[in-house]
Amino acid sequence: MRRAATWRPKLDGTESLDVGRLISPFRYDVVVRAQLFDAVAARPPGQPVDDFVASVAHHPYAVWFREVELRRFFPWVLENPREVAEAYAARVRRAIGTFESFRDRGFDAGQPVMLRRLTRPVASDSGVLLPRVLHLGDGGHRLALLHRTGGRLEPWMHRVDPRPNRVIDNTAILVPALGLSEQEYASFLALSFLDEPVDSLDALGARVARTCPQRLAELEALVSAQWRDAAQP
Repeated sequence: MRRAATWRPKLDGTESLDVGRLISPFRYDVVVRAQLFDAVAARPPGQPVDDFVASVAHHPYAVWFREVELRRFFPWVLENPREVAEAYAARVRRAIGTFESFRDRGFDAGQPVMLRRLTRPVASDSGVLLPRVLHLGDGGHRLALLHRTGGRLEPWMHRVDPRPNRVIDNTAILVPALGLSEQEYASFLALSFLDEPVDSLDALGARVARTCPQRLAELEALVSAQWRDAAQP
């Protein structure tokens, strides 16, 4: 009944979007998925899938799968380590299939990335309000493939869901869960603010103050929600 009441027709994409701007600051999980695809790309020819799954048992992708995917959507699975292992193996196998499809045939227009466009800015579940209304919904693996190859999300690659929805902040979960370094975090956060990389939060703050000072409050709110608590001993 809830889905029927909130249903809205999906809209075709109309703009070419920078992937980095789209995933930062809330969706570090897309970076993690891209890192898994890096591992898939480096997989030795002929390596059995089970051996590859074992080789990525402690990959950041496993942390994302447990702390975001399972904990948010299937928390009961976490009660059984065997079920977690089986579910992770199945997830990695699907990721291999997605990678191979993209490698061999390019982006599949029949499986577009789903974006969510809100009618007004909404605070994320970590409490941060940014003045933007377009957010990633479904299709993080396909977006990760574009991210690692430097591609853009073209209009024919995505659709837009205009239904009311919440804004999830997976970065706030993954910063402490992965033990990200300041350089890793600052580099990712910079994608939302700058066109050049940085190696520290101080450098990021200084450049934002120079180039877009009106966004300093956004930056401070993000660092407070995602990093400062995680950085405490």
